[in-house]
Amino acid sequence: SKTNSKSIVLACQDLDLITLIKEVLVEYEDKLEAASLVVKTDYQEEKMVCYLDSEKTYRVFDNLFGNIVKYAMSHTRVYITVSKLEKEAEITIKNISDTELKYQGEQLFERFVRGDMSRNTEGSGLGLAIAKGLTEVQGGTIGIEVDGDLFKVTVRFPLSTHSEQENR
Repeated sequence: SKTNSKSIVLACQDLDLITLIKEVLVEYEDKLEAASLVVKTDYQEEKMVCYLDSEKTYRVFDNLFGNIVKYAMSHTRVYITVSKLEKEAEITIKNISDTELKYQGEQLFERFVRGDMSRNTEGSGLGLAIAKGLTEVQGGTIGIEVDGDLFKVTVRFPLSTHSEQENR
């Protein structure tokens, strides 16, 4: 609700998204292994610096990886690609859903919506809504594509211009 009301306070600084994603992966290493998931990464650059709030951005990826651990099919791969577009960093995360998704794309961002309505497991259905709010409040975008059982999230943040100006 804080992100929807725009009352969230940001502490932005130059943040390397690749380092942040690696940190989240370390935090989730045991959980991913317990879920029998193999992560395949493709970092097309050494660094991907954006002007973001590190705590809020960590929470975005924490929510996304939390969903992967809960809802991805065991014994499959999770693909993470970080690419540099013209003025944006793009992070794409793909996995295969354990069960058929009852909602499509943008519907999954709605509060209290869970992809599999029959699940009795933990989860409030707020994770993706929070990820969306925290991404957008920082000037980024987040989108979901569902193609059969393939679940794909794309997050984009504007690249930082701060460090470039400081180096001149």
